[in-house]
Amino acid sequence: MNDLIILDIFWDRQLVKDKSGKAFEIFRGKDYDHDWVHLGHGYSKNKDWIYFYNNTCFEQHLKKIDIASFSVIEANEAENTIYFKDKNAVYLQSYMCGFTILPEASPNNFRIIDMDNGYSTSGELSYWYDSKLPYSLSKMTPVNQCYQRVENAIYYAHTVKMTCDVNTFEQVHPKVDTLFKDKDHLYFKSEIVEGANPATFQFLEECIGEDAPYYLECDIHFYAKDNKQAYFVNEPFGIKIIKTKDLENFRFEVIDDIGYGRDSKYRYEKGKRKKIN
Repeated sequence: MNDLIILDIFWDRQLVKDKSGKAFEIFRGKDYDHDWVHLGHGYSKNKDWIYFYNNTCFEQHLKKIDIASFSVIEANEAENTIYFKDKNAVYLQSYMCGFTILPEASPNNFRIIDMDNGYSTSGELSYWYDSKLPYSLSKMTPVNQCYQRVENAIYYAHTVKMTCDVNTFEQVHPKVDTLFKDKDHLYFKSEIVEGANPATFQFLEECIGEDAPYYLECDIHFYAKDNKQAYFVNEPFGIKIIKTKDLENFRFEVIDDIGYGRDSKYRYEKGKRKKIN
């Protein structure tokens, strides 16, 4: 090894040449750094550290991790989600939660049920990413990406139990995952939209229909009304009541790729009133 000249260094190997000028690769963990172990998916370890490619990682958790038994369970690199375990615990690194320990999960009986959707179990316990669920996955039926039905209950984001009428709970429009209604209320995520009338609430067809024109953020920004008031719906973030005095003429229009709510006196950009000149 001392007679070799290093030509290039990679995270898991080196390109070298010997005295004759012949170039070849030598591998970390086999030919040098003999306590280094390749874990897969860019992760590795030695007796002191865990690495992601060239950089150390999980430093603030190393007092809890047993490095000697630390290994990769399974990874979905496209979703930036990877499960690890050691002799004591199960760990998750994900865009959904960062790096964390799955509460009460045992490495001896941990199973990944659906890698793409973050579902796993450990004995009688069920998990959605790092959240320990208050029910068994076997009893859960997805309503859509945001809501789940578990027997006679509806949950938002897997853990928030809704106070709603389960039998009439339904999605208002297939393009908007976060807005539901039952016979009594309209719901944005897990909250009741106060004052809304679920029986008459509807999105304006001009901004949500199959023939709706393009406008900026047309996949998440919509306008709606019921028999009492108008609304701006920002699907990921919130619903805003628009205080129009001309509800009958409230409509939607696009100007220079911007979508607006509109009545006879005002335009509403993202729900904010602007007087028409």
